[in-house]
Amino acid sequence: MKIVRRVKDISLVMSSLAFAGLAIFTLQNQITFSMVKSKSMEPIIQAGDIVISKLVKKADIELGDVLILPLPQNRDFTYMHRVVELNRSVDGTIIRTKGDSNPNPDKWLIELLSPEVPKVISVVNSSFVFNSPTGREFIYTGLIGASFLLFLLALWRTLSRRRS
Repeated sequence: MKIVRRVKDISLVMSSLAFAGLAIFTLQNQITFSMVKSKSMEPIIQAGDIVISKLVKKADIELGDVLILPLPQNRDFTYMHRVVELNRSVDGTIIRTKGDSNPNPDKWLIELLSPEVPKVISVVNSSFVFNSPTGREFIYTGLIGASFLLFLLALWRTLSRRRS
């Protein structure tokens, strides 16, 4: 029984350290996670998928890269499209983008003003979960609830050991 308890304790501590390590890693490497909200990049990136992006220097952008950019009409919102035109000059870098499922490129040209731009480096196919008949709010509530229960379990185990 003591061995099982120790294995549970070690796995709980290792899980906590792994989550903390992942958080530090993402902060250090300027990695972000975003959920895809539209179908404009299907079939490669589907609505509901989670994309992992990293800030890259605008000089490193190439044709075919998928970038996360502010909408020209409303800079408070972002969109994710593939670079289909790239013009570098002394004055700056100007790109045109296109959604993979859109028949035509976007009407606007974007001048990249910041030295770094978020580039999609990986896609986590999760659309089957987030686009399922179960609403997203239930999934999020379940994840938050499970995390809270895990915290309570760890707290209870710690307090019960101190008493014995």
